[in-house]
Amino acid sequence: MKKIMMSIAAALVALSMAAFAFAAGSFSGKVVKVDGEKVTVKAEKVPAWAKKGAHVQASGGMPTIVEVKGDEVVLKFGKAKAAKIKTDSSMTISESAGDALQGC
Repeated sequence: MKKIMMSIAAALVALSMAAFAFAAGSFSGKVVKVDGEKVTVKAEKVPAWAKKGAHVQASGGMPTIVEVKGDEVVLKFGKAKAAKIKTDSSMTISESAGDALQGC
């Protein structure tokens, strides 16, 4: 029973990740640098909505865009999340829906 539940959970995670990958407001790139909390992603074309200060969804987190220079976007993650990101890995960055949790 536990194995079946884990399989279903894995399938749902894969499906949700695929939905983000093909969303209209998203782009993919390659991680070229990880420097502490800052992760630099190089994309073929950076969309107009990707601006400094914007909150986005990437790698299961909600980083902030720190800088956009040409075809590179610098994202600021939390330390724990940034430590898990590897150089030369691919990353999909999506527009944030603005549904971030707020305090009570």
